[in-house]
Amino acid sequence: MSLNSLIRWFKPREMVFFDLLESSAANVLEAARFFDREVTRGNGGDWGDFRRKMKGLEHKGDEITHETIERLDKIFVTPLEREDILHLAHALDDVLDDLDAIADRLILYSVKEIRPAFKEIVSLNVMGCEELLYLVHSLRNMSDPDEIRQHIRAVSELENRVDSVYHSALADLFAEIKDAIELIKWKELLDTLESAVDRIDHAAKVVGSTVMKNA
Repeated sequence: MSLNSLIRWFKPREMVFFDLLESSAANVLEAARFFDREVTRGNGGDWGDFRRKMKGLEHKGDEITHETIERLDKIFVTPLEREDILHLAHALDDVLDDLDAIADRLILYSVKEIRPAFKEIVSLNVMGCEELLYLVHSLRNMSDPDEIRQHIRAVSELENRVDSVYHSALADLFAEIKDAIELIKWKELLDTLESAVDRIDHAAKVVGSTVMKNA
């Protein structure tokens, strides 16, 4: 068990789940920023180090999720409804799973050059993860539900922007790429990236419903 996990075991019970959810959201944001940095920099097809770092962040996210589930099994009284904690924990993990899947495919498909629309969506993904971390932090006290709702709307607007870029990118793919295999590769990459942003929007809505129940 890591030092952070040991510290969490000895914290007041009502604080542990907030710590875990915030750790998960912070890990997702770290992964999104790293993903953005590496994609923007470009690797000319050498994605090995990038892949290893992403896998490490994905494993860290899994460990936090597993600890959250273990805590839910052991602690009877929780600061939020158990279903809400579990739902949000899995929603955060799903965002990272999609980014990790893309990292796999960049190697599998031997991608050497990243398309501009892909980079744009990756940057918007980071903005969504920043909003998501704020929202998860807000669960500690829920002192300003109106401000929380504003941040949820901001995530929704980002998701709409991504949808617009995504559909334009698909149109460009079919217009520019004549090789069927290359077309399929890029469509899958864009589909998975768009899914990651959808999952951010979903996680934000989970926070919103939790606030409505508890504010």
